Amino acid sequence: MKAAHGVIALLVVVLWQAPSGPAFADGEQAVVEDAHVTVAELLADPDFSNLHGLLARAHGVVIVPQLFKAGFIIGGEAGRAVILARDPSSGAWSHPAFMDMASASIGLQIGAAETQLVLVIMTQAGMEAMLSDKIEVGADASVAAGPVGAAAKAATTSTEFNEDIYAYGTSEGLFAGISVEGAILIPDEDANHSYYGEPVTTREILQGDAVWNARADGLRELLESVI
Repeated sequence: MKAAHGVIALLVVVLWQAPSGPAFADGEQAVVEDAHVTVAELLADPDFSNLHGLLARAHGVVIVPQLFKAGFIIGGEAGRAVILARDPSSGAWSHPAFMDMASASIGLQIGAAETQLVLVIMTQAGMEAMLSDKIEVGADASVAAGPVGAAAKAATTSTEFNEDIYAYGTSEGLFAGISVEGAILIPDEDANHSYYGEPVTTREILQGDAVWNARADGLRELLESVI
């Protein structure tokens, strides 16, 4: 519970420093719809050509449509996310569960940025880590930047994955680069309850097929279309 409170506090701090304009999507359905747009845009980018192959073989995916990074000496990143799991036998994707993502840093920095982020979970160990009460990316599950450009084309046919998670993203703003090492992900059970109309855990959504919401079908169908 203390960790969850820490994430909420960091969300407030980062959003206070973030650029003007809409912060998070308004409500759970808008987060799902923004996640759909994020995946579609990254899949259409030739620099991320390897993302297709990874999603087609993934155990799961975390999508953060708007990850805000802001700082003045003390910096941080925060955003709302959805996580979905892929059935390895059928290729079908689960309904989404909601998460909060946040990280903090201290150092000489000033500026703000907004990132679209996709974390492709390639191992069962990485998926199990995501189902815990809290995950620290890079500690509880290994992470690497997804190959881009020429490196992505060279890796398109690769069948060996040395990391639990591969991160893809696009960033706009004064900060350069995308790093998720040390970021914390925490399930948002209140959002799950709001979206499905009953209390339900992340594991029940991803593995138990306990609930459904037809408004998430667009995102699920997009992921299932990736080959």
